[in-house]
Amino acid sequence: MHRNEDILFLGTGAAQGVPASYSPRMCGSFSDTRDVRSRSSLRIGERYQIDAGPDAWYQLLRERMSWDSLEHLFISHTHSDHLYLDGILQKQDADDHDQKQLSVYLSAPALDWLLRTRYYGQNLTAPSESDIADLRARLEPGFSFQTLRLWEMYTVGELQVCTVPGTHTGRIADDVALNYILQLPNGFRMLYGVDTGYYAPETLEFLRGSSFDLIVLDCTFGARTDRGAKPTGHLDCRSLVRMVEELDRAECLHAGTQIRATHINPDQGWSHAEMDRFFAGTDYPIATAWDGLRLRATAASA
Repeated sequence: MHRNEDILFLGTGAAQGVPASYSPRMCGSFSDTRDVRSRSSLRIGERYQIDAGPDAWYQLLRERMSWDSLEHLFISHTHSDHLYLDGILQKQDADDHDQKQLSVYLSAPALDWLLRTRYYGQNLTAPSESDIADLRARLEPGFSFQTLRLWEMYTVGELQVCTVPGTHTGRIADDVALNYILQLPNGFRMLYGVDTGYYAPETLEFLRGSSFDLIVLDCTFGARTDRGAKPTGHLDCRSLVRMVEELDRAECLHAGTQIRATHINPDQGWSHAEMDRFFAGTDYPIATAWDGLRLRATAASA
């Protein structure tokens, strides 16, 4: 049973997964199963999830879970490793679920892309605005689509939710990746940043004083050293540490803050153990997440 207070890493891989489909490593065995990574996704208790990519079915089966209990799905952006539209919309075809709506949260550009893509896939013609409205109405028995604006705080179920921008865009220019600040009812605060890139100064200033219990950051390019000190789009191990230093200066860490690296690429050069050895040599409690990792959502004040 998935406890309500658990943070569960359903997946920790980047777009290709680890290993990649065309890699001969797919045919081998793994001395460390943490080096097998499905596409990144995070479950918070039974009711909340961030991102739902093409590995969602496998992840649920592996954890003996279901989306039947899922009430709120947060989408970071429209890239296919984070938003597997056909899989999410299979709710319409399922006969044995509880029929309650699934609330899906995403940016306005991402929702516009989702609806237009769905319409085109069904009709092979570009939709009018009335077509989009009709499609949304047809989907709403099963889904409630809610758009989130950057920097604003929302109440979602029992959570307080705010988004900040990564330096990464999805399938359309305005689809800036949403990084999520979440506060649980017990006061536990976390930052979940995938497709993060190096935060802009205004984002770091907005986060100042946040004092997170858990920080999860993109580490797509792991061992690579050719991407500069402050790369856009994705982080690597070294730029992740530099960004943690920035977050520390912005008073976002406390003595018990946990930091986890996720969204890892198959070709970045280091194994899970090698990444952890690198992080162990820093001044911060950074460790690499793996598929199936569970963390207790315990607030610093608890």
